[in-house]
This record gives sequence, C-alpha cells and structure tokens, in this order.
Amino acid sequence: MVPKPVKKFSSVRMQLVASVFLWISPALVLTFIVNQNWFWEYAPAWIRQYALNVPWASFIVGVLALMAAWYGGEHFILGQVQALTKAVLRLSSGDLQARTGLKEAEGELGQLAQKFDEMADALQKRQKEHDEADQKLLNRAMQQTAVSAVGQCALTNKDPEVIYEQAVYRVAEMLEVQYAMLFQRMPDGNLHPLAVYGCRPQATGDTGSSKKSQMVATAETGDVSLVNDWNTETHYGKSLLLTELGVVSGVAVAIPTRDKPFGVLAAHTTHRREFSPDDVQFLLAIATVVGMGTERIKAEAETEKLATFVKENPSAALELSGNGSVNYFNVAAEKLAAAAGKTHPRELLPEPLPQIVKDCLASGQSKTSHITKINDQTISWSLHPMPASGVVHCYGEDITSRLNLENQLRQSQKMESIGQLAAGVAHDFNNMLTIIQGHSSKLLSETTLPPQVLDPVLAIYGAAERAAGLTRQLLMFTRKNVMQPRVLDLGSIVGNMNKMLCRLLGETIALEFHAPATLPTIYGDSGMIEQVLMNLAVNAHDAMPEGGTLTIRLEEFRAGPEYVERNPGAHAGQFVRLQVSDTGFGMTEAVRARIFEPFFTTKEVGKGTGLGLATVFGIVRQHSGWIEVFSEVGKGTTFTVYFPAGDEALPAEAEKTVAAAPAAGGSETILVAEDEMVLREMAHEFLKDCGYRVLEAASGREAILVWQQHRGEIDLLLTDMKMPEGISGLDIAEHMLAEQPGLRIIFTSGYSDDIVSPEVLERTNARFLPKPYAYADLIRLVRASLDNKTVASQA
Repeated sequence: MVPKPVKKFSSVRMQLVASVFLWISPALVLTFIVNQNWFWEYAPAWIRQYALNVPWASFIVGVLALMAAWYGGEHFILGQVQALTKAVLRLSSGDLQARTGLKEAEGELGQLAQKFDEMADALQKRQKEHDEADQKLLNRAMQQTAVSAVGQCALTNKDPEVIYEQAVYRVAEMLEVQYAMLFQRMPDGNLHPLAVYGCRPQATGDTGSSKKSQMVATAETGDVSLVNDWNTETHYGKSLLLTELGVVSGVAVAIPTRDKPFGVLAAHTTHRREFSPDDVQFLLAIATVVGMGTERIKAEAETEKLATFVKENPSAALELSGNGSVNYFNVAAEKLAAAAGKTHPRELLPEPLPQIVKDCLASGQSKTSHITKINDQTISWSLHPMPASGVVHCYGEDITSRLNLENQLRQSQKMESIGQLAAGVAHDFNNMLTIIQGHSSKLLSETTLPPQVLDPVLAIYGAAERAAGLTRQLLMFTRKNVMQPRVLDLGSIVGNMNKMLCRLLGETIALEFHAPATLPTIYGDSGMIEQVLMNLAVNAHDAMPEGGTLTIRLEEFRAGPEYVERNPGAHAGQFVRLQVSDTGFGMTEAVRARIFEPFFTTKEVGKGTGLGLATVFGIVRQHSGWIEVFSEVGKGTTFTVYFPAGDEALPAEAEKTVAAAPAAGGSETILVAEDEMVLREMAHEFLKDCGYRVLEAASGREAILVWQQHRGEIDLLLTDMKMPEGISGLDIAEHMLAEQPGLRIIFTSGYSDDIVSPEVLERTNARFLPKPYAYADLIRLVRASLDNKTVASQA
C-alpha cells in the first residue's frame, strides 16, 4: 500500500522524491544523533565504540535510497502501468467490461486510467446500442419473414382455417406470448373463435360489467387497443375469458376487410409487458394479411360461383367483342350448336351480328328476343352490353320445347273446352235417349203388337241405338265414359281382331302384324282398346283407296327423362307401344294439328262423323297413355299409342252367365232416386210392372228422407250419379250402406266424370247401368243385383 503522505504529492516525480526522502529520513536522523556532542557524552561506551567503527551514514543512506527507489517504482509506476496494460489487453480482445481499477489513483497515471475507463464505458455503451439496433433489425426481419409466411399461406390456400391457425401461431412465436387469438365478429356483437394458441377455443365478449371488453371494442371501432397492466386498466372491461386465463397485458388489433372489420387478432401474456410499436406494427401486418386472405377466398368463391354459373348454365352463354367476334362460349352453347348440326356457336347467332353488337354498346341498352330458326329448332337470343369492358354478353335459349308446349297447352285447352261441351250435350242427350229407348224397348217386349205398330217402334229403337252409339263416342273423347278395366294382354286383343280387320280392310290392303312372343300386361278396358284399333284401321282404310299395307306392331318401350323432355305429352316409365302404320296419302301439318278435334274430318259430307280419332284420343288419355302421330304427304301415316305396362299376371277367365231374356220380377222394395221426372216415372213404371214396390225421390235430400221413413224396408237403391242440392248418388249410397251394409246399389249415369270407378263399385258392392238403357237391361240388372248374380256388362 502507498502511504497516505506519499499520495498527497501530485506527480510521480514528487512521489519518488518523497519516497526516497521518507526512506532515508531514519538514516539522516541517526547520522544527526551520532554527530551530536550529547550522544558522545551520554551514550554508553559500547554504542560509542560501535558508532566509531561502522560507516553508518553512508551505508544506511545507500540502503534506504535503494529501497525508496524500488518501492516508488513498484507502487507509483510499475503497478499502475501493469493495471493499464491488463485493461488494454482485455479491451483489445473484445472484453468491453475491462477496467483499470485505478479510480482512486492520482497524477498522470491516474488521469490516464480514468480516461481509459471512460473510453471503455463509451465503447461498451456504443456496443450495447449497436447490439440493440442489430437485435431490432433481426426482430423486424424475423417479423417480416413471419408476415411473408402468413401472406404466402393467405395467397395460396383456399382453406381459411389454415390461414387463421398459421396467423395465431406466428403471433405467439414472434411476440413470445402465452396466448394468441383470432376472433370473428358476429352480428350480435360477440366474438366467435376461429383460431387460438395456448388455450381452448371459446367465444368472448362478456365482461360481467357495463364496460366493453378490449377485443369487442377493437372489433367495433377498428382501433388498436393496448393494455399494459389489467390491474390498473380503467378504460376497458376485462372479459371473462382473459380473467380465466390470468392475462396481465395484451394488445388487440382489428382485422380489416372491404366493408367493416372482419374480427380481431390479439396477443396476451400473463406477465406485465409494454408492447413496442414494432410489436403493434407486426400484429397489424398479420391482421391485414389475414383480412386480405379472407377477402380473397370470399372473392374467389364468388368468382368461382359466377364462373360455374356461366359454365354450367343450361342455357347458351357467349361473350362477344365489339366487332361481333366470339371471345368465349360455354358448354351449353357448344351442345346447342352440335344439336343444330353446326360446328361453332357463332353460326347460331342472329344477323347482322356486328351491327346488333354495335348498337347494343352504343345505346347501353339490352337487346332481347332476337329469334333464329335452325332446322326444327327455335332459339331466342338476348344481348346485354358491358360498356366498361367493351364487350357484350349474349345468352341463348332453345325455346322449341316451350313453343311446342304452348301449342299443346292451347290445343289441350281447346280440346278440354270442346270436351266439356260434348259431355254436357251427351249427358242431356242420353237422358232423352233413355226415355226413347226405354219406352220403345218396353213396347217391343209386348207380343201382341200389330205389324203396323211394330215396324215404327223398331225404327224408333234402332235410331235410338245409333244415337246412343254417337253419344258413347263423344263420351270416349271426353274421357267420361265408364271404364271397366282389368289386366289385359294387348297381343291377344290385337291378334283376336286380325280376322275382323282383314274383312274391314278388304282385299286391296295387306295386313301385317308384328309382336314379340311375350309382352308386359296392361290394365285397361278391352272394349275401349278394340275401339281404338278399329278406328285407326278405318282411318287407314280410307287413306288407302287404291290399296296398300297396314302394319300393326307391338313392342315393349321404356320412356326415360330425355325422351320425356323431347315429347311433352309423355311421362317416364315402362310402356307397351302399339304402332299402326299405313302407306296412304298422308297428312299436311295443318291437318295433323286438328285430327283429334271432335267433328273435324277431311272426308266428304256424309262419310264421316269426325269422332273417330277424337274417340281414340279420349280413350288413350283415359288409360293414362298418350298418342303420337307422324305423317308425310304421299308416304303415309303412323299412329303410335303408349299404354302403361303392368306387372300383374293375367287372371283366369271368369265364367259369365248372360240372361237371354228379361229376368222375372219380384216383390222387393226399390228406391228410385232420379232428378229427371220423366226418367223417374219411366223406371217406376217398368219396375212396378214387374211386381216391385217402388219409392221415388227427386233429390239427394229427399232420398235420405224417404230412407229414414222406410228404413229396413228398402232392398235396392237405383240412383243417378248426378243429383241436385249438393248430395250425389254416391253420397246417398254411402249414407244408406252405413246403416244397412247389405243394401243393393245400382248407379246410373249418362257419363261417369271419373266418379263411378271400379274402386267405387267394389267398395259399395254396386252395379253400374249406363244411360241410355233398355227396358230389358234395367229389369235384368235389378233382378241380378237382388239375387247377387253376375250378368253381362252394359257399359
């Protein structure tokens, strides 16, 4: 240690002098004492003797001078220089914490050490600042890399969940937080979790107080929200989710989209932390990328939807340039061109196309209803200008089927109107014919009629029969004739008619019949189907006055969706197809369009009623089928009839008992319900003549009243189907059967109107007597019904 007195000197030189002086001062003192008289006077003899013999002064001064020089050099020069050297070596090796340790040293070396330490402090501070700047740059580079990674994901990925998961992972990794969350703002204001890091997904928004939570407020305003310490936060309410996670600090930013914030991206930590501006900017960058990715996916979905709409649109869609050239066309346009026998959709477009496109772009208004006809196809085009891009969008629709449907609808409505008129006429006509035929047949049953009366009555009866046949044809056309359907083999029906058809056609017309060995059964009325074949054969005969060939072909046929689309009258399923083809003179299109109209005929006056094909049309429709006609002038005509195929086997032939003469009468009680007084009185008279007790009713209400008065006495109900006052014949029958199940029922009507179906007859155990009927028909059916016997059909 350097003595304190020495340290008081201000320079190394003075310190060395002081050190020498200090060390030799004892020798100087001793020399001074030896040279004093009192030393020699009072000192012991031995000391005096020793002092005389030794050169003390020189020896002591020399030794002490050497010691002073060594000590001064060691402590005042060499030690401080060594400390400085060590510090310099450490500093040169990169140790910026190197110091001399000579803070208390004074003089030149002390000043040098102090300046060296100050220099080392400055270097260390500068290095720290440099390191901090480098770290900032590194952090920013890493954050930019993370933003780029999320951006790449948002740019290429179509699954938004992958983007959201990547975003929260990168935020947690770069900001070194425990929790990172991405929420979508819902319409009710709450936040729905899309991706979270560090905890399980759950909704947030509820704070348990009147204050809005940090993330809800950010989602609403779009502002950045920073909370350095939730313990001192007063502006926002802490959500229950953050409370549960023990969050202390957090930052939240809105995820921007085109209209309003999509949601919130937030980072939270359980330790107090002040997020830097770089942290906030990084979070904003990630949120912006997420928003852009969300918008991109939404836009791509919309674009893809629009592209798919155009591409998969069943109607033709094209884009036309300003000069009328085709820039784009979809698959439907290509198919439409192929169906029309064209190689490119351009060949289907209306002309003059360049002028149409030019006018469309110039006016800025759409052009619609441009019609082109290619072969049998009719195409309607509409053009819509896109001024911003200088193109025109063109849409085409094949309206051939629609036009055909409209024509068919008009035809159907016309036929329905004619049918309703014909049905009404037939109904009233049948009532009158019933009176004529009934009374004339009653007279003919008398054996005592003189010849001068018998012949006129026979003429009256025959005329009534012919008139009844005419009304039956009308009712077949209107589909109001009563069907008696059963399981049939169409091949057997046609085969059994061959001989009769050969006689009908004559020797100049050859008949060819082609049918497979087996065919599905059909469900229909054999008499009606025979009528169809007979009428078609008669038409074919009249179309071949000079002879020819009539070909009848039967085959199984399946109608699929494509066939139904091309043939609006058809419906899908399995069918038996009957084709009747002749080699006659054929028909024009105008004639073919009207052939099923009642009373329409091309034959000479008196040679046709115009009801033959109308009857065929009605019967086929009544069998749930349809009919197609192909005809070419000079080459012939083909009628193709489709009957729904069934899967039931043919039943065994039932034995039928047919009475050859009117059955005997009886004494049972019969209730006659008929609103036509003349018909009611006629039936009353016929039944009373046979011994029956007859009760009458002119309406449904009156019939029920009579029933209530004579309940238990009535054995059979004979009722017209159409009755006034809102109670039909079926209503009367069902009312009475409910009280007396064994009651016998006979329905009578001029037409069925689909009321007297086989199901109704079976359910009520009833018989049907069509108008007009003869005396014998009525008496025989009444007796058979009372006796529960089977008789021949009267339909």
